Amino acid sequence: MLKRTVLQTRVLLFVCFLLGATPLWAQRERQVPAPSNSESASKFFFQLKSIFGRFRDAELERAFQLADPIQCSELLSGKGEWRPVAFFNENRDLGGWYRSSIAEVRADLTVYLFKGTCKGERGTIDLTTKYPVGESLDAFDAGRIPFEQIDVNVNAPVRLTFDSRTGGYAFDLPYLYLVKRQGNRATYSLVPPRFGDQYATDVTNAWECKAVSSDDITYRFLICQTSTQDRRGQSRTQTRSSQDFGSKAYFILSDGSEATSTVTLNFGGTDEVAAPPAPADAGREPARDSAEDKEAVVGWQAPGIRSLLMDVEKTEFRVRFSSQVWKDRIGSSQVISDQGIASLQTARPSNGADYCVWSPGAANMSSRLLSDNPDQDVAYSVSGLDRGTAQSVASVTIAMKTLTGTRIGALQCFFTRIDKAGDVTYDRWAAIAGGQLKLEVRPSQ
Repeated sequence: MLKRTVLQTRVLLFVCFLLGATPLWAQRERQVPAPSNSESASKFFFQLKSIFGRFRDAELERAFQLADPIQCSELLSGKGEWRPVAFFNENRDLGGWYRSSIAEVRADLTVYLFKGTCKGERGTIDLTTKYPVGESLDAFDAGRIPFEQIDVNVNAPVRLTFDSRTGGYAFDLPYLYLVKRQGNRATYSLVPPRFGDQYATDVTNAWECKAVSSDDITYRFLICQTSTQDRRGQSRTQTRSSQDFGSKAYFILSDGSEATSTVTLNFGGTDEVAAPPAPADAGREPARDSAEDKEAVVGWQAPGIRSLLMDVEKTEFRVRFSSQVWKDRIGSSQVISDQGIASLQTARPSNGADYCVWSPGAANMSSRLLSDNPDQDVAYSVSGLDRGTAQSVASVTIAMKTLTGTRIGALQCFFTRIDKAGDVTYDRWAAIAGGQLKLEVRPSQ
């Protein structure tokens, strides 16, 4: 019987600090649904299986070195969305898997979104990453929430630069979360264990990506070499050269597009909700839909990553405050910037950084915002101010009141290098808030 744990492919990095030993990567393989029967999908997964077999039997470091550079325009082609479709560790005992159906790719909420403008085919661009929240995945597995309500962290963008020495695009993901510590050994994950968790500041995740290409490969695939590094002064080259066997992992990413034609597989973009895997009793006659079932299908979800922030006013929306983070802060003014939070007196946002200011209203009303379902007691509205004589940057304000009109508070966010509030996109807001706040919408039925 297919278990609901089909979603729980979680990236773990085992980091041992004893005697300067280096991190080991492992990843759990998950159960998969049946392959898609479409001709294009069959061709895609046949090529992916071929790639997996080729790299599985190869010396991965050498295979990565021989891979081709990827052009900037290829990373940005289409929506610029790439998803993980295979995983290897150079120590095969630590795991390896590949996807075998469109449904399985869509069920993984991890997304790598490349954005920017190419200045030449080796230009510098940005990458925004999305990872589901562990406790939210657990809630889905236990049947407490539908697939559409799984929380997803949208990390602040990082810069990609082309390394002419290696021929790959290199970047660092500093978004690693401490899962557990046992003596001198610590386990980190790219998946935040809980809503509102802060990422570790002493380690980072170094990536370098190249193109997988050969005469029999027509779809676009990236092979990315990745490892954990200490952020305390060691260079990328020095750290990698001293790492132990098993410390490097390799991901295959794809955007589902075929370079030699106009065919693009629908992996489920960031502007739509991925279809959940079929339940274990999928072959049974479906029961009649109840009002509760319809509510679960529509559900609360994050806006599309490139959707306009002001457009949340066109549907139901809400803001969720992490009770763990805001319990002792909700009653006083706070500044949120770069996924961090500080009081109005101590906050020091970096020059040119976007930031939000929380201004509470009625003291006895603020606790309503810490509810799991704040929309039941709170009315939300959004407004914007363009850059002009009144202020030097554009801003968007989300106001919160009781259902009878009493002011609870307001979140005003300021965006540098933007002239019009209507041009601010959701991913720009999410890069400020991180896990401190969640903006959610409920599409119309």
